[in-house]
Amino acid sequence: MRPFVVAALLAVPASLSAQSLFDEARSPADTTPGHGLLNLGFDHAGISFGNSPQWNGLRINFRDRGVQRINGINLTLWKAARDANRQAVIRGLAVGLVGPEGGELSGVNLGVVGAVAYRGMYGLNVGGLGLVSDGAIAGINLAGLGMVADGRITGINLAGLGVVADGGMTGLNAAGLGVVADGGMTGINLAGLGVVADGAVTGITAAGLGVVSNGRMRGLMVAGLGAVADGGISGVAVSGLGAVTEGRMDGLSVAGLGVVTDGGLRGVGVAGLGVVSDGDIVGAAFSGLGVVADGNLTGLAVGGAGVVVDGRIRGLVATVGEIRGVHQVTGLAAAGYRIRTRRALGVMVAGWIKTESATGLTVAGFNQIRGPQHGLAIGVFNDARELHGVQIGLLNRARNNKPPFRWVPIVNVHL
Repeated sequence: MRPFVVAALLAVPASLSAQSLFDEARSPADTTPGHGLLNLGFDHAGISFGNSPQWNGLRINFRDRGVQRINGINLTLWKAARDANRQAVIRGLAVGLVGPEGGELSGVNLGVVGAVAYRGMYGLNVGGLGLVSDGAIAGINLAGLGMVADGRITGINLAGLGVVADGGMTGLNAAGLGVVADGGMTGINLAGLGVVADGAVTGITAAGLGVVSNGRMRGLMVAGLGAVADGGISGVAVSGLGAVTEGRMDGLSVAGLGVVTDGGLRGVGVAGLGVVSDGDIVGAAFSGLGVVADGNLTGLAVGGAGVVVDGRIRGLVATVGEIRGVHQVTGLAAAGYRIRTRRALGVMVAGWIKTESATGLTVAGFNQIRGPQHGLAIGVFNDARELHGVQIGLLNRARNNKPPFRWVPIVNVHL
């Protein structure tokens, strides 16, 4: 179910190859402040031309190195010397022909290529190609290709290819290919291919191929192929192929092929082929092929070929094939082929009813009651081991009646 995950994970980092523009291969780290400064002001305030390590106001420099703290407007033409600005704190407006770079970037950070922060990036951050942070990214963040953070990404985050966080994500996250978090996601997450989280996903999530969570998914999930959660699904899940979870499924789940849960279904499951639960189904299940539960089924179930339950069925069940409730079928059940159960309670209509006991009304071509029948059986041939009611059919057999009333046409009674 997850080949698209690999594609998303590979495509996003590959698209961020522009980060190499921020690194100078084999060049030594240069942390020496520049010489030949022209400063118009006093006490590190005013207008500065050159590599001032500390400045408040307007600072214009060709290349930053060894910067400590800048408050105000910082304009640079080239990227910082390699590893030279790891401790820099730049607050205000930072604009670079290549891009701002520092330990902490706060305010408005604009880079034609991108922006790089070693501890965190906060505010309005725009990179023509990418935004990269060894810490968090928070605020309004826009990247032409990709956005990558070793920490958490928070706010409005838009990228042409991918948004990737080694922590979690909170807010609006959208990318042309993938939105990937090593933690949880909360908010609105949209991707052309896949949304993948190693934790829980809460909010509105949509992807062209798949939505995948290693935790629980809550809210609205829409996927072109599959919605997959290891920890359960709560809310509305809509998928072109399948909605699958190892936990419990609560709410409305709609899939072109299958709705599958290992933890039970509570709500409504709709699938083109099958609704399958390894636990109970409580609510409604509709399937073009079959509804299968390893526990009990309570509510409404419609399966094209069959409804098969390992426990008890209670409610309204219909199929053109077979209804099988291993222990008991209670309520209203209609099957084109057969109803098979140990106990039938209520109204049963089928081509063939096979049960160990029946209470209520059974209507079938062949009513095969291998134990006690309480109520009315209508069919072509009715056979009850112990009749305690009425049989109406072409031929009726009540094995507890004495001859000649054991085999009787039209109507047979044992009161």
